[in-house]
Amino acid sequence: MATRVHRPLKVIAFNANGIKRQRYELSKQLQDLHVDVALFSETHLKPHERFFIPNYHFYRIDHQSGRNGGTAVAVRKGIPHNHVDLPPLVSVEATGVCIPIGNSEVLLAAVYKSPSKAWSDADITELLSFRRKSILAGDLNAKNPFWNSRVSNPSGLKLVDLFDRRDFEISAPQCPTHYSPTGNGDVLDIVVHKNIRVPEVIVSDILDSDHLPIVFHILDHVKIRNLSEPIEKFTDWERFQSLASELISPKLEINSGVEADKAARDFAASIASAYRLSTSKVTLSDINNDLPGLDRLIKYKQRLRKLWQETRDPACKTAVNWVTKAIRRMTRKKALERWETKISNTEVTPQCIWPIAKSLLQRDGPRAPTAIHGSSGLKFHPSEKANEIADCLETQFTPHENPLLRIRPCDVQKLIKSLKLKKACGIDGIPNECLRHLPRRPLVHLTHLFNHCFRLSHFPNTWKEAKIITLPKPGKDPKFPQNLRPISLLSTTGKLFEKAILKFLHKHIEERDLLNASQFGFRARHSTTLQCMRLADHVTLNFNNKMSTAAVFLDIEKAFDTTWHSGLLFKLSKLEFPNSLTKLIGSFLSKRKFRVSVEGEMSTPREMQAGVPQGSVLSPTLFNLYINDAPHTQGVHLALFADDTCLYATDRKEGFIVRKLQRGLSSMETWCERWNIKINEDKTRGVYFSRGRRPPESCLTLNGRNIPFVNSAKYLGVIFDKKVTWRLHIEMIEAKAFRTFIRVYSLFKSERLSANIKLTLHKALIRSVMTYASPAWEFAADTHLVKLQRLQNKVLRTIGNFPRRTPVRDLHMAFKIPYVYDYITKLCRQQAEVIQNHDNENVRNIGQGEARHRKYKRLKLGGGQAYDRSSD
Repeated sequence: MATRVHRPLKVIAFNANGIKRQRYELSKQLQDLHVDVALFSETHLKPHERFFIPNYHFYRIDHQSGRNGGTAVAVRKGIPHNHVDLPPLVSVEATGVCIPIGNSEVLLAAVYKSPSKAWSDADITELLSFRRKSILAGDLNAKNPFWNSRVSNPSGLKLVDLFDRRDFEISAPQCPTHYSPTGNGDVLDIVVHKNIRVPEVIVSDILDSDHLPIVFHILDHVKIRNLSEPIEKFTDWERFQSLASELISPKLEINSGVEADKAARDFAASIASAYRLSTSKVTLSDINNDLPGLDRLIKYKQRLRKLWQETRDPACKTAVNWVTKAIRRMTRKKALERWETKISNTEVTPQCIWPIAKSLLQRDGPRAPTAIHGSSGLKFHPSEKANEIADCLETQFTPHENPLLRIRPCDVQKLIKSLKLKKACGIDGIPNECLRHLPRRPLVHLTHLFNHCFRLSHFPNTWKEAKIITLPKPGKDPKFPQNLRPISLLSTTGKLFEKAILKFLHKHIEERDLLNASQFGFRARHSTTLQCMRLADHVTLNFNNKMSTAAVFLDIEKAFDTTWHSGLLFKLSKLEFPNSLTKLIGSFLSKRKFRVSVEGEMSTPREMQAGVPQGSVLSPTLFNLYINDAPHTQGVHLALFADDTCLYATDRKEGFIVRKLQRGLSSMETWCERWNIKINEDKTRGVYFSRGRRPPESCLTLNGRNIPFVNSAKYLGVIFDKKVTWRLHIEMIEAKAFRTFIRVYSLFKSERLSANIKLTLHKALIRSVMTYASPAWEFAADTHLVKLQRLQNKVLRTIGNFPRRTPVRDLHMAFKIPYVYDYITKLCRQQAEVIQNHDNENVRNIGQGEARHRKYKRLKLGGGQAYDRSSD
């Protein structure tokens, strides 16, 4: 539970001289000393390296080389603040945050100036004028007796001259913050501040660097949310089952929607109460003290360092270095042991490996923005931010004889087993694991509740309220609500009822074969790979027949969020879904509410007027049904994967192709206008696949806008270039896989992890990237495919620590892993078997067309075998 206090801010400024190697020690000291804001210089972080400090928001600006320089700011969670983009500077590196104090914002910036760079007055002036109140702290490599330095240097003289001409103050400690190799101490770390008082700056000896950290306080009180410590929950499931059986009544009579709502609320309250009473909570600090000797080593090192600074005894310095290395060895060893234990206990399946892969690949950055641009300026408080995001989402969710449905307890039990245990719970607070441990009486009670809801065609209101958390969209400014991706957390019991409804939806769809054959999204035995293969095969087949193909890739704007409810229900009726099921879907969609959660604070409830609910298992199927009647124009092919849409046409002459495709676009434009679907013309692209070199002279139009023909376009994660050489796509996945390799390089070099574990990580993290949708581009030239093989060779050498000249064949034999092309061929054969026995005609036709020429290689599927490349 969070509490609010008003108190001064404790700030530390530290030239880390490389921050990564001392992360554990640094994290511990910041926590123990209750530091609110830490300003770091000389972080030496490289752009691809992950770094975080537990319980702190961490912001960084890395030096381009990554070998020196770099600044960062860490702000304790619970302190309202806003990360700001500072103006371009000439010689000073800086990272800044703004913290609201009183009625104004105070800029706190970590600054660093390399001694090799010339001083620039403009940099300091620019930073101090960024806000009315400013604090710059760090190593400016400026010396002057004015702030207790032993001597002056040119940068110090210029800073004093600027001080005489400008309105700001300079504060510094009385003791040296840096000792040269000769033993001379000097003050290099200072605080430059304007319109805010810094009463005293002191030197601390708590951290490890050639600089000593400086500590100061901002006396103006700041409103801070004290967050509770992280906790670990332990549930007695036998006690939970006993309590749940006692709290659930065996009798259930429901005759109206109001009674169904009450029954759903009572069930959720009973299960939540049983879970709460049978669950104990322990703070992580009580159970995670797995390095008891580390604290003593850290304190011993601090005493040795202080002694060395006073005496300059070489023996003390040697002891400091030895203890420092011992601390790093201890923390590194423990981290590797945790990884080894975690990976060793993990089954080699996609479901088990993916969470580990995701944790390795996730990028740095706040999970939520530190401030939000609202209608009346920046919002810092979590409740204000939550309401601003809710305002944005509220406008986003706006519209541009029946068979008896019944379910049995055994069916509910099967649905419960299909729930993923580690999914976050919704507003009701019931985790999925609770339902896994339901005893017989609550299970039967829940089944009766579902059947009453089916009979009344009513979806209880308590299951229709979503808790929304947000994540920043990659590459966009998270300070604006529209740049945040909403993640809906729904009621666990409601999601279970949705699965029951989905069962009846799928039954009706399969019995009548309702879905468009061009739709490959969210369907069993369909995939992005098959859709990419379909398009690639069509283009290369017609290349061999001396024909060209033009494709246009449409970008549908917020397709799921703007689905027209009345239009969807009309289409369900046209598709002859049972009236009771259509009414139940109408109840499911109507009067849905959501609340945005930011740092534990909730916004006011808002209503969704359009769109299928994000996070619901019903939404993909309902959206597929909504766009199921997308128009088919004669001579134009349609490819769909949910809302990812592609139209393509083929002919010998450019004019005929463009006219065909334009008819298809015009038909799609009319259909979208009728059903309140908006296409983003700015992101829509066309590609003219042709053997010729001359670009097409004609142009496509959509909603009065010209759609350009470009050299390449990405569809379903695959780059299609106009010559279908796949060069651009392979270069993209090679670069992506290499970035992944760099991120896990230290794990691959570790001697404590076994080769099998490293190989498992390679298959899950790197090879999966290199071979995504590979059956669509298997026949790329060897000059392109060899790039992927080289990367795998490099990975295998790193895993096994083999010499550079080790033959490639020996590498693959040592690990019993196939060459990249052999693995791609294996994937092609697997897809060939899927295609041969598929029930979708569009899938079965992949690779079956007859070509009069064999100049352009293409996947030839027949007899369940992939076409043999060696025959060409």
